[in-house]
Amino acid sequence: MRRVARSGASQDRAADTPRTFARRGAPIHTPCMNPDVELISRALSSAAAEATTIAELGKAISKQIASLVPHDGYMLRGVDPITGAACFLTKEHGYGASFYRALETEEILGHDQHTLTSLIRSGRPVALLESDPSGGRHGFQHQEIMNATGVGGEMRVALATRGMAWGLLVLLRGRDSRPFSPADAANAGRLSDPLAEALKQYVAGRFLRPVRSAPPPGIVVIDSSDTIRAVTRTGHDWVRRLVPDIESADEGEIFAHVWNIALTARQPGRQALSRIPGPDGWIVLQAQLLDEPDSGGVAVTIQSASSDVLLPAAAVLYGITSREQEVIRRALDGLAVKQIARSLNLSLHTVNDHFKAIYRKTGVNSREELVSSLSR
Repeated sequence: MRRVARSGASQDRAADTPRTFARRGAPIHTPCMNPDVELISRALSSAAAEATTIAELGKAISKQIASLVPHDGYMLRGVDPITGAACFLTKEHGYGASFYRALETEEILGHDQHTLTSLIRSGRPVALLESDPSGGRHGFQHQEIMNATGVGGEMRVALATRGMAWGLLVLLRGRDSRPFSPADAANAGRLSDPLAEALKQYVAGRFLRPVRSAPPPGIVVIDSSDTIRAVTRTGHDWVRRLVPDIESADEGEIFAHVWNIALTARQPGRQALSRIPGPDGWIVLQAQLLDEPDSGGVAVTIQSASSDVLLPAAAVLYGITSREQEVIRRALDGLAVKQIARSLNLSLHTVNDHFKAIYRKTGVNSREELVSSLSR
């Protein structure tokens, strides 16, 4: 792709232009003959099981789907399946941090016609965007972003299973590459379900445990113009945990999660909470408006996820029923099986059956392991 010089904010964004896009004819992956969707699906499942980081998963997904949909860059974004808030991002030759932030803003504010939610509701999981759109298919700001980075085509693939959103895969082609075609979109549509299952499998593989030996909760305060006004000492510690490769990250990448959850907090009716799977356990971000009339300021709390926060996610990831969640809560409170049975008006046999179902679904082998996993 070719870098486009712009003034003001657009010029700042141009600094994020992916270098690979400046090289003509240099896609990450090129197509092979006769790709098999079933083979790719199995390869995606294997990749999800073997990946130890979201970056590894992103690279594996990009490699596996390239036989059907060649591309020059990608962005893989995961979302909290309950609140819909962004919970992780990995990319290669994708939009820079400031572009990603602008795109997230467009989506949260409803200025983008091809959001993850709208794709799922439409029943058509794939959308194609061009840098020179006709008919107003996407916003002017997005067109400006694509032009500034030399992106010629963008494909968005909603990753959802049975209506439950897990994330969004964005594939990019440079201006010197051929545009994405309807055939490319059809191929991506055939892979949307296997991709969603792979992403869910990866997240489910990070067992729902809080971060051990964690620092106290950290706080980041953001004003109405999204300027970071204050960060507690432990806030800095937690932010580092959110960005594994923090040494090479700029401020936009470091505070991306914080800005996104703050923007969510400003939207009426939205729950500003995101559960984030980290290498050492699960982290939770929660945001609330400051008690200052019309200030627009937001306080973001970052801390180890408690069992109360993790259990609703467990229900989605592992298919744990509401009754099984009640059993887990009482086990975490230290109740014996007889006490659990009495409090829930169940027989001992039924409570033990619930425990067996929980072990089978989560992969733990005993009550002690279950309680230990969910306790700080």
